[in-house]
Amino acid sequence: MVMTLNKERIAHCFRQAMATYDLHATVQKQVSARLLALAGQFPAISYERVLEVGCSTGLLTEMLCRQQRVETLFLNDLVPDFSASVRARIPKERMPHFLPLFGDIEELPLPESLTLAISSATFQWLTDLPGFLHRLAQALGKDGFLVFSIFGPGTLEEFRELTGVGLDYRSPEEIAGLLERNFILERMETEKNRLLLPTPRDVLQHLRATGVGGVGDYCWTKSGLRRFEQEYRSRFGTPAGVPVTYASSCFIARKK
Repeated sequence: MVMTLNKERIAHCFRQAMATYDLHATVQKQVSARLLALAGQFPAISYERVLEVGCSTGLLTEMLCRQQRVETLFLNDLVPDFSASVRARIPKERMPHFLPLFGDIEELPLPESLTLAISSATFQWLTDLPGFLHRLAQALGKDGFLVFSIFGPGTLEEFRELTGVGLDYRSPEEIAGLLERNFILERMETEKNRLLLPTPRDVLQHLRATGVGGVGDYCWTKSGLRRFEQEYRSRFGTPAGVPVTYASSCFIARKK
């Protein structure tokens, strides 16, 4: 079954993962670095008025501020508690003018005349992606850019196959089609990343530590957990460990 998105549960899971996220979110960090490397190939991108959607602990924020001179940064996340940890990791000499915009971005009014909207590994949590992309286009000024990564089909496929729990991911082609309404798609790149962990229990710990438990409730019994571990090993196990798969796409789009 595909879970409907419960924003309160999502916020709770990410808040619980605040202390462990950076250590375990290795794929998310790689995706953010890849996104910024792609953006760096477009000198037309202006970092004057930037909105970051879903800053979490600030992995992307820190890399962005170290690589570019960001003047004003509207900082958003579903979890307001992240604000202090994000600010703490930005070097003083690279500190932009921060304007907090915490809460559910789908319900908040967006700043106007943005030069850039940027987000990494967040848009898969949105309830109405087409509607939000349209709103972002309206919030961007002339020649504004939208730069984002999103997880897609194939993400956590092992866990989903065994439990039936997962997000309803959109394909990269579908997202490209949504962007065409308001944007010129400059670049799209898709990649699969596979983590190898020692045991299926470590997979569950990884999901908790990165906040991904927000995909939905799953009630474990002792026998169910034992069966999950056995099936995970028998279906997906390798001599080097058990895999956790992520499929991500990066998009660079310019407002029409």
